[in-house]
Amino acid sequence: MSEYLLKFGNTELPNKYITSDGYVDTPNQRTELEAYRDANILLHRVTSPNFKTTIMFTTCPMSLSDKKKFQNIINSGMINSTERKVCVTYYNDETNEYETGDFYISDPTFGTLGYFGGERWYKSVTYQLTEY
Repeated sequence: MSEYLLKFGNTELPNKYITSDGYVDTPNQRTELEAYRDANILLHRVTSPNFKTTIMFTTCPMSLSDKKKFQNIINSGMINSTERKVCVTYYNDETNEYETGDFYISDPTFGTLGYFGGERWYKSVTYQLTEY
């Protein structure tokens, strides 16, 4: 069995791109459609059966050439680049299984570390994936 955290489209994202403490997920988030208390002050909740997951991960600092490889992996799962909608397979830590969904990927903010060995290097970038 492969030991990946994320796959964009059919391409696994190598774990080397993610910092060792830079991955967190909030799987199977419930959306409350309605909540009320009855005459006996008992809480009643109507919850959507469609659970959603949020994933945050932080990349390691990387060279421009590695950044391009990383971005190509993300783009391999791109469904709609204008909406930043990607197909992602992820490890769901609540069910302990891999699941696939369509996610919005946040706008990345890039910072440079400088030039080393004749190549531009980039600071860590934090991404947030929010399931549709």
